[in-house]
Amino acid sequence: MKVNRIKQSKLLPFFYGLAELGPASLDIFIKVYLLVYFDSVMGLSATKASLAIGLSVFWDALVDPFIGRFSDAYYSKYGDRKKILYLASILMSGSFLMVWNLPHFSETVLFFALVVISAVLNSSLSLFSIPYIAVANDIEPDNEKRKTWIGWRLAFLNLGSIFGLSVAAYFMTQKTTDDLSEKYLSSAFVLSVVTVATALLSVYFIYKNQKKVKDIKKDSVQSLPLKIIFSDPVFKKLIASFFAIYCATGLNATLALYYYRDYLQLPEKQIQTVLVSFLVIFTLSLPIWIFMSRFISQKKLIILGGIVLGLSTVFIYPNMKGHSFSIIFLCVSVLGGLFVGVAVILETYLSQYLNRKELELKQSVAGQYLGLWKMAQKISRAFAVAVSGQILLFSDKNPQTLANFFGYAVGGLFLISALIMLIPVSEE
Repeated sequence: MKVNRIKQSKLLPFFYGLAELGPASLDIFIKVYLLVYFDSVMGLSATKASLAIGLSVFWDALVDPFIGRFSDAYYSKYGDRKKILYLASILMSGSFLMVWNLPHFSETVLFFALVVISAVLNSSLSLFSIPYIAVANDIEPDNEKRKTWIGWRLAFLNLGSIFGLSVAAYFMTQKTTDDLSEKYLSSAFVLSVVTVATALLSVYFIYKNQKKVKDIKKDSVQSLPLKIIFSDPVFKKLIASFFAIYCATGLNATLALYYYRDYLQLPEKQIQTVLVSFLVIFTLSLPIWIFMSRFISQKKLIILGGIVLGLSTVFIYPNMKGHSFSIIFLCVSVLGGLFVGVAVILETYLSQYLNRKELELKQSVAGQYLGLWKMAQKISRAFAVAVSGQILLFSDKNPQTLANFFGYAVGGLFLISALIMLIPVSEE
C-alpha cells in the first residue's frame, strides 16, 4: 500500500488545485457555448448538435473505466501518475482548439466530425481528471488534511469557470468585429494556452519533491471486477445520487443561456454578471461548508443542500419573468451559489470512501472507482445534452415552456438525489 514519503510543502494543496483551472475553463466554455456555436455559427441544427455532443460524451463514458484501470496499473508500476498527466495536458488543449476550428462541411459531415472531435476532447479531459483526482489520495492519506486539497481543487474549478466565462464575455462583447466565429476562436485560443501552461506547471510542482512509491508490487494490484465494485451498497447509493445531480447540472448548464436570453431577455452583460457572480459566491461558500462539516455530518449536509436547491429551482425559476434584475441576481447568484457550495462536501465524502476502500483492499483502486464515477457522470451529461435538444425543439417560440422545463426538471432531479441519500445502508 502506498505511503507518504516526505514532509509536504504547505503550498502543495494550492498547486494541486491549480491544475483544475484550465480544464474547468474548457469545460464551462464547452457546456455553455458549444451547442450555441454549432447551432448559430456552423449551421448545424440544435437537435443534431445536441445529439452529436451527447454521443461523444456517451463514448467518453464508456472509456472512463478503462482510463481508471490504466491509471491505477501505471501507478502501481511506476509509483506516480506524472507522465499520464503531462500527456493529457497537451491532448486536451490541442483537441479543444480543433473542435472550434472545424471547416463548414455539409450538415451530415459536420455532424460526424463533431462527434469524433468532441469524443477525443472529452476523453483527453478524462485522461487528465481521473488520475488527477486520484493524486490527492496517493499523496495525502489523512482525511481531514485532504479536505484542504479538495477545497483548493474546487476553488480553482470555480475560478477556472469564472475565467472561461470572463474570456468569453471579453471577446463576445468586443465591437471591433461582428464576426461571431472569430470571437469564439479567439476565446478558444486563450483558454487552450492557459490550460496547457497551468496544468503542466501544477503537475511539475506536485511531483517536484515527491518520492515515487516503491512498496506496491505490480502483481499485487489487480483490476477489480465491476460486480465487486457495484456490490458495495454505499457506492451504489452514491453513484445513483450523483447521477441525478449530474443530470440536473447538465440540464442547467446546457439550457442556461437560452433561459436567460429567451425567457428573462437579459442583455449579455447582465447574463455574464449573473454567471460570474454565481461562481464567485460558490467559491466563497466552500470554507463555510467545510467548517459546518466539523459539526454536522457530511450526509446531512448533502441532503440539506439537495433539498434546498431542488425546492428553490422548482418554485423560483419558472416564475422569474418580470422581476427586477436585483431579484434575479439574489435568487440565482447569491442563494444558488451559496447552496451549490455543498459540492465540496460531496467531494470529501467520495474521497473518504475511496480512502476507506484502499485501506480495506490494501492496494490502489482509486482510479478504478473514479473511472466508473466519471462514467456515470458522463452518461448523465450525455443524457442531459440529448434531452436539452428535445426541450429546445419542444419549447420553440414558447419561452415559458422552456422555463417550466428548466425549473421542474432540474429542481426535481436535485430532490431525487437528496431522497436517494436518505436511503439507509448497512456500511455507512
